[in-house]
Amino acid sequence: MSKETALGAALKAAVQTMSKKKQTDMIADHVYGKYDVFRRFRPLAIGIDQALVAELPQFDPALIARVLANHCRRPRYIKALAQGGKRFGLDGKPVGQVTAEEQEVARQNPALQPQAKPAATDVPAADATPANDAE
Repeated sequence: MSKETALGAALKAAVQTMSKKKQTDMIADHVYGKYDVFRRFRPLAIGIDQALVAELPQFDPALIARVLANHCRRPRYIKALAQGGKRFGLDGKPVGQVTAEEQEVARQNPALQPQAKPAATDVPAADATPANDAE
C-alpha cells in the first residue's frame, strides 16, 4: 500500500471542503480531460471503477462512482454498448469484450428507443362563445 504524501493529503483535505456537486463536477472534468475512453464513449472495462478510485485518491469513492454511473447512463455510451465489440481500460487498451447479453440489455434501454410522437387527436375545439348562465 502506498503512503500518502503531505501534498496529497492537503489536496484531499481541500477537495473535501467543497460541495459534493462541485467535487462531482471536478471529477467529471478530470476524467473526461485525462481519459480518452471517456471522451470517446468507448465501452469501459469491467472493474474500471476500482481503477478510477486508485487513480483518484483525493476524491470520495462514492462520488467517483456517481460520475461513472452518470457516464454509463448517457445515450452515447449505451449506444456504444449496443454496438458491441471490445471493452477498454483507462489506458485505452482493449480489456475484454461486450457480451451478447450486455448488448441486448443496452438495445432495450429506453434511451435508445425511438420517441413515440403523440397521435393527433380529433378533439373538437371548445365553443368559443361563452355560455350565458344568467337568466
